[in-house]
This record gives sequence, C-alpha cells and structure tokens, in this order.
Amino acid sequence: MSDQHDEQRAHTRRQRERQYEIDRITFEYATEHRNGNNPRIEDYVRRYPQYASELLEYALYFHTVGFDRQTLVGPAEPALSPAAEKAMARIRALSAQAAPVVVESLVQLGLRANYAPPQLAAAVGLNGALLQRLEAHAISAASIPGALIQRFADVLKTAPDAIRAYLGASPAGGFYMADQQPDQQQQTFLDAVETSALSPERKREWAEIVNAETKSGP
Repeated sequence: MSDQHDEQRAHTRRQRERQYEIDRITFEYATEHRNGNNPRIEDYVRRYPQYASELLEYALYFHTVGFDRQTLVGPAEPALSPAAEKAMARIRALSAQAAPVVVESLVQLGLRANYAPPQLAAAVGLNGALLQRLEAHAISAASIPGALIQRFADVLKTAPDAIRAYLGASPAGGFYMADQQPDQQQQTFLDAVETSALSPERKREWAEIVNAETKSGP
C-alpha cells in the first residue's frame, strides 16, 4: 500500500514539474513575442520535443485569440498542484481581453464568418485536430490538395490564393519558398488524415481527391 502511495505521489510530482516547465516555456515565448523578437514556435518545438503537442496548442491559441496588453504573469510556482495550476491558467484565459491579432488565420476568418473552429473544420471535411495542425503549419503546404484550399475559400468567402499563402506561412508569420525546408518536422496531408480520427469514409474521400490531383498534375 505504501509503495502504491509513493508511486502516486511521484506521478503527481512529475505532472506538476511538467506543467511548470510548459508554463515557463510558453511564458518565455510570449515575452519574446511581446518584445518584438518574432520567435518561431518550430524553434521551441525543436528545443523541447517532449512538449511539442502542448507548445503547438499554445501557439494556436496565442496567434488566434491573443492576450491582453497587461503585464505578463510568470509561470505558477512548482509547489502548486496540477489542478491549481490548471485553474489559474483557466482564470487567466477567461479574464484576458483579446488583443489585436498578430497573424491572420483560418480560425480567425472562420470566426468572422460565424464558424467556430469545429464548425469550420466540419464544413471543409476535416476535424478539429487536423484544422489545428494546419494552423500550426505542421502539415507540408505542398501536400495540401487544391480541393481543400478551394473549400476553405468558398466557406470563408475569400480568394484561394489567400488561403494558399497562409498555409505556406511559417508559424512566426513569415514565408518559406517551396524549395526550403521548415525546421519543424511536418507530415504530408494524407499522412495526417490517415492518422486522424476522421471516419473511414472521409479518409477514403481525401485519398481519392489527392490521388486524382496527383494524376492530373499541376
């Protein structure tokens, strides 16, 4: 019984330490951005691969919802429990006032068109996780089918070139040319679809679309 209790305490301590590290890293990213240094989230993912998922989610929130202009508060003390740290993060998020958006995004365009992120994803045949990966530029721009770009353009009532340009942007808001490799490890669109929670029917649909576009050429 004592061993089980000790193991539970050790697990709780590891969770607390992990959350503290994530808070510390995201605080560093936000501070660097506020100071005008244009940090790249892929650099952070490369330095801290063990937190890649959390960092990508944070970057998506940061660049689509934004933070207020008040002084940033540093990460919670590691003595706090994971539950307390999450509660504090939730309070900060709810109390923050949206600041001017740093990077125009699909999610933002969707909100302007009265599409919440899950609705936008469904409208173009994706799910929320895939939309998030597109927002984080974790999917190779060259592998994204033209049909998806056109669907976004139709739903968001904007030019396909604007969608294409955004999907080719780096997470820091810059652009890389087609023959340049981004630092962040990227998936192809089909790989991302295949490993997603989309229905088998939807996966087949996208596979057929990509195969048809590949055969027809540019």
